[in-house]
Amino acid sequence: MTKSETLRQLATAENTAQLDALACNMAQLHQAKLASAEELAATLEPLAQAMAALTDETRQTMQQLGLDGTRQGEQFRRQIEAATSAWRSAEQAARESAQAIDCSSRTRSQRQYLLATLVGMMTGLLASALWLCLAPAPRLQNVLDAQQLAALIRPATAAWKPCAGK
Repeated sequence: MTKSETLRQLATAENTAQLDALACNMAQLHQAKLASAEELAATLEPLAQAMAALTDETRQTMQQLGLDGTRQGEQFRRQIEAATSAWRSAEQAARESAQAIDCSSRTRSQRQYLLATLVGMMTGLLASALWLCLAPAPRLQNVLDAQQLAALIRPATAAWKPCAGK
C-alpha cells in the first residue's frame, strides 16, 4: 500500500467521523424547538465551525494527495529513465560484444587457413625429406673385365709411338 492510498484511507475515515458528528448535530437541530434566534445561533455556530474545519481538512488532504501524486509521478519518471538508461547501456554492451565476437571469428578463420597451409607445406617437406633419407643409396657396379679393357685400349695405344729412352 502506498503513502497516498494510506492518506486517502485516513482522510476518508476522519471525514466519515466528522460527517457523522455533523449529521448528529443537524438531527438535533431538526428536533429542537428553538424559541429565539439566539438559541438558533448558539446551536448553528458549532455546526458551522465543524463544517469549516472539515472543509479546511479536506482542502489540506487534497493538496497533500496532489503533492504525493506529483512526487510519485516524478519518482516513477526517474525509475523509468533509469531503466531506459540501463537498457540502452546493455544494448550498447551487447553490440560491442557482438562486434568483438565477429572480429574474433574472422581472425580465427584466417589463422585456421594459415595453419592448414603451413601443415600442408610441412607435410610435403617432411615426406620429401623422408623419401630422400629412406631411399636406398644407388650402388655403382662396375664389372671390369681386364681382357676386354685391354682389347679396347690396344688399337688406341698402337698408334702411339714408343719414346726412345734417354
